[in-house]
Formats: sequence, C-alpha cells, structure tokens
Amino acid sequence: MRHIKLFISSFLLVLLLSTSVPGYAEIKIGVLAPRGKLKAIKRWQNFGIYMSEKFGDTVTIVPLPPVDVISTIKSGEVDFILTNPVHTAQIVKMHNGKTLATLNKSAGPFFAGVIISKKGSGIEQAEDLNGKSVMSLKFKAAAGAYTFQTYHLHVKGINPHKDFSSMRSGKKQDDLVLAVKAGVIDAAFIRSGILESMSRENKIKMNEFIIVDKQKNDKLKLAHSTRLYPEWYLTALENTDSEISDRARKFVLALTPQHPAAISARINGFVEPISLNEIVVALTALKIKPFDQ
Repeated sequence: MRHIKLFISSFLLVLLLSTSVPGYAEIKIGVLAPRGKLKAIKRWQNFGIYMSEKFGDTVTIVPLPPVDVISTIKSGEVDFILTNPVHTAQIVKMHNGKTLATLNKSAGPFFAGVIISKKGSGIEQAEDLNGKSVMSLKFKAAAGAYTFQTYHLHVKGINPHKDFSSMRSGKKQDDLVLAVKAGVIDAAFIRSGILESMSRENKIKMNEFIIVDKQKNDKLKLAHSTRLYPEWYLTALENTDSEISDRARKFVLALTPQHPAAISARINGFVEPISLNEIVVALTALKIKPFDQ
C-alpha cells in the first residue's frame, strides 16, 4: 500500500508540473515586415535562434506585412507579436495583449515619422504639401509611415485625405522612396531610418531628398519630421501562457548588443515597456479604431 501511495503521489507531481509549466512544441513570434518578408526573415532569424536556445523549444519568426498584422492576431496564429506602437495600442485595447518590452534600436528606443520630397521640388514645409500627390503605408494602421505624419499635420490644421491632390497607400516603404525619387509622386510618409538604410544599400543618396518640416532631437539622430514615439513592442497575446510570457520577457531584456541576434537585427536589445500614452493621444485625435469613440 505504501508503494502504491508513493507511486500515486509521484504521478500527481509529474502531472502538476506538466500542466503548470507547459512546453510548447513551437512558439511563434510575428514580426512586422514593412520592407518585405525576405528582409524581415534575414534581419530576425538570429533572434529566433536566440529565443529557441533560451526556451529549449523551437521559436519560429513569422514575418507579417502591415496589412496582415491584425488579422493574424485575430486568428491566433502567433503567440507573440513584435510590431509598431499603433498596432500595439490596438492589440492591448481590443485583444487584451500584454506589452513585455520595447525595442531598443541602434538609434535608441524611440523613432519618428519622416515626410520626404524630391530635392528641388520646393516642398519643404507642411503647408507646401497642399494640392500635392502623396503616398504612405496602410491608412490608420502604419505608425511611422502614416499615423505619426498624419497627426503632425492634423495639429497644423492639414488633412492629407482632403487637402492633398491625392493620398494613396503602398505596400513597401522602399517603393515609396523610389517613387518620390522618380518623380512619380510629390512626397511620401516613411519611418525614420529608412532613408539611411537605403543609402547604405546604395539604392539612393540622402541629398536627393528634402526632409519636410525637418526636426532636431538629441534622442534621435536620424532624419525625421515629427515628434518622437516609442519603438516597436514585443507583446504577448491574450491566450499565450503567462509562464511562457514571463520567460520571453526575461530573455529579450537579457539580450546584449554584442549578441549575433542583436547585431543581425541592428538593435541594442530591449528595454522595459515605454508608456503608450503619446500614441493613444494621436490615435484618439485621428479617431482611429478603437480610439474613435
């Protein structure tokens, strides 16, 4: 009888451990891919390897075009999402997401929107955009390539959807930059850092463009037109196990700038999550769901 009781006690202990600390066969991290899936995979694959080594389970990076982020969240296809603060604010509000950390890029944990025009176009200030053709990424979803600039112009009394001759959306920021360079459109909204990246890749030269409403801020050395906002967030989705989320938070905050995962992603690591208050102010002013009530 004693042996039977010992066996039952041992069995219950194993059962308790197996149910309280679940092991995922595969953990999926959705990553925003504003410059295309291939670039996202190349940039973040070492981060996936780092997280796999830490978890002891397979961690898969799932690159997501901006138009697919919210639908992917709704479908439950990923456990975590690394995406911009607009998506993050929406995910926290509508889908009970939990922010774990804010990305700390080589330029710091903040970024901004950039409004570019072609050199010689005469488009240098916000008011010069009236009556011009402009493109951005997805309306009411993109952060540094739509929301930041639209709020910046809103404060100045300019509505891109009413005051420009045309306001269209594209799928890749690189394409928007090249369209401005070619004179196909007058101006474009892109996130800070895109021009510098394309310049390093010899796709453009910085002096081919004007930074409309150019700003200066000691917290961000990259060219920019708007105020600063927090970088991308790593967010745990509603159905992700809390123990898995806690471990993920611990692992990303421990990532050092010297690690191959950080080098490949061109980041210094992650910091504690920065307040979303400023982005919520912008979303509320622009009446972007779910902040439109």
